[in-house]
Amino acid sequence: MDSLQSKQLYSWKEILPHMEEIRAEATNQFIAAWKSSRSKHASDFMWHETMGYVIVKRDDAARSIVLSPRMPEILKEMGYAFDPSAYCSHPGIPGKQDCNNSCGAAAMTPADDAAKTCWRSAHARFALRCEPPHLRPFSLVRLTRELQPCLQARRSLLKSKLRPDEMLLSINQFPLLGAGTYIDGQTPSNGSLLGSQMLSDVCLNPMPSFTLEIDGINDRRGAVPYTGVPVFRDTNTLWPFVDKHQLTDPSKGDVLVKPTAKCNNDISRDSACSVGNHTATSTSTADIGVARSPWSAPYSELQTDMHLAPNLPRQPPEPPSNKNCVLLDSPLFGIGNGGVLRITLCAADLNEARLLHDQLAPISAIMAALTAATPIVKGHLVDRDCYWDVQCGTVDDRTPQERGIVPLTTAKGTLQKSRYGSIDMYLGPEDAKMDLAFRSQYNDCIFTYDEVSHQMMHNAVGIDERLSLHVSRLLVRDIHYAPERMLGNKSKGVSVRSDGQEHFKRFLGCSRQNVCLYPPNNNTGSGWEVAVMSLEVQLTDAENAAFITFIVLLSRVIVSYRLNMYLPISLMDENFTRAQKPNAVREQLFYFRRDLFGGRDGKSNGSGRISKRSNDESSWHTVHHEHDSAGSERGVFGPRGKGLRVNAEYVELTIDEIINGSNTYCISGIMNVILNFLPSMRLEFEDEQVLRRQLLLVKRRASGKLCTMATWMRNFVQNHPEYKHNSEVSQSINYDMLRTMNDIEEGKTSAPDLLG
Repeated sequence: MDSLQSKQLYSWKEILPHMEEIRAEATNQFIAAWKSSRSKHASDFMWHETMGYVIVKRDDAARSIVLSPRMPEILKEMGYAFDPSAYCSHPGIPGKQDCNNSCGAAAMTPADDAAKTCWRSAHARFALRCEPPHLRPFSLVRLTRELQPCLQARRSLLKSKLRPDEMLLSINQFPLLGAGTYIDGQTPSNGSLLGSQMLSDVCLNPMPSFTLEIDGINDRRGAVPYTGVPVFRDTNTLWPFVDKHQLTDPSKGDVLVKPTAKCNNDISRDSACSVGNHTATSTSTADIGVARSPWSAPYSELQTDMHLAPNLPRQPPEPPSNKNCVLLDSPLFGIGNGGVLRITLCAADLNEARLLHDQLAPISAIMAALTAATPIVKGHLVDRDCYWDVQCGTVDDRTPQERGIVPLTTAKGTLQKSRYGSIDMYLGPEDAKMDLAFRSQYNDCIFTYDEVSHQMMHNAVGIDERLSLHVSRLLVRDIHYAPERMLGNKSKGVSVRSDGQEHFKRFLGCSRQNVCLYPPNNNTGSGWEVAVMSLEVQLTDAENAAFITFIVLLSRVIVSYRLNMYLPISLMDENFTRAQKPNAVREQLFYFRRDLFGGRDGKSNGSGRISKRSNDESSWHTVHHEHDSAGSERGVFGPRGKGLRVNAEYVELTIDEIINGSNTYCISGIMNVILNFLPSMRLEFEDEQVLRRQLLLVKRRASGKLCTMATWMRNFVQNHPEYKHNSEVSQSINYDMLRTMNDIEEGKTSAPDLLG
């Protein structure tokens, strides 16, 4: 390390020989956090939101809108120094206030809340993210009276720093990113920072932590992680569709793969693989307690209960074909997207956090469909409304061995999913008697975990098997960069040990699932946290406030009523696939529990089989889901054509039925449970009416009476007079659409089909 002492940050290649030391210290830090939280119990529930914005620049004369890379300049103007050599995003930004101080404090005015907002830079120069200046205490009065005004004041403050020709939008992805001219000051592609054929280096925030993360993804994979997004086939779309960046035969599904330099060190291994006697194990979590062997197949204990869920493929799938797809070639397409809507819930203790983690996971796919807002990628209408799989694919750093493309020789094991994606397992209760609704058979997917880390936690008295598997599953991945203080220097007597949680949080930061569990935060004093990650940011503050309110209230209902929304992981993954399809709210069916209150006695409240619906039993919706291919191959459904079976534990439901309920199929509906919970909070009549009006937007969105942002954008493009029905979104169409969206957000234009 002496030769590297002049640097602050080290790349993945440089820290690779020290990865196992870092991994071991991260494990020790988690064990320490777990032990220190055992005797702590937060008396007040708190939460906070994280939101993202994008700055664009318009040219009215040319009828064009491009991204504006001025976010670092704007942050500096707001008092946050932009230092490209710094490790943290913005060292001068104060952390959130201690929760003990914020809970009892008087309510902040929206202007004060906005003035003290914690602004965070993003990987892209045209985006930023922000959090409130404090953890918000749970108060329905504040939720109804203050949340939306605070979001509006924050947006107004940021708008005041813009130039006259700039606009601030809360959108998930700029529609023309990577197509034609898309950013102000655009330089040629294949720059030294991104090395992308599609994106200019101007897009990337040139902070070392961001550049090193993108380099780490590419270097670890050994090639650019190309991602194909199926294009929407319109009447005049050239078919087969060939992306202009696709240089090889599209009929074979091949794409141009640009290799990057492999790590050159004296350790013969495939990327982050086992070193010395450090091993990893593949397992299905249904077999906890069964002897494990490296890279094993599902155990017999799992097979006895496989009638509970479809028998999804257990082997790594073949590499997806990029035929008829829009191609993306940079991780910045994923981690650089501006739109973020993340709700973080601070639980009373670990048991409550595990409950929230497990129960919010099945609903996260439903929320992705309800907030779908990305039907346009790289200037084309695509056959997706959500960006979930696209984001997961662009940051996929798995090696060919880890993806199962070539036989395992040096890799730790086969990794079934990208580091971004849905969860691999439920945590369940620490003590099985605490939550009888959990059954090990719900964890019906295979994943690989780090055996050394798992054994370290197993030796720490008190950490149960599922929690240790969950953490060691995170630690099987590599981090992409590290600061000098995380590496230590043995020649100078400095070890990698730390009194904080920096090592462990680096691993957490490199992996994101639909719900994430975070250890107690030493800076804020909060306890265990659960973050809901699957929502896409909405256009208006009213929409964002409505979905935030829904998730916060749902978390309280889960804890108060002990709802049972457990669903086999394989079915949850299938729901995510369906949630991303166009107009999924109206046209898709989703697996869900028939009874939210059943099964809490530890017994199945159904036959254990999944009931299948025929197309003519989908309420008022027009369902185009291919039931035969999704169901008959697995052979686990009830008799065909007989509709929902009353004794089925999991049923296929529309989102309207999941959220609003169905008398026909005796489905209570999540929204009805929340509304029945409100009177117990003893709100003033006026406040309860305001809260019900907020929830009405979610209710009407789920019923299909209001469309999603993705549907609105798709309809706008297809009805535009300049659209040629060839799937291409021109600069002028994009200009008209974004100008209209900005007018809707500012209240200058009504959008009854979107907002009511």
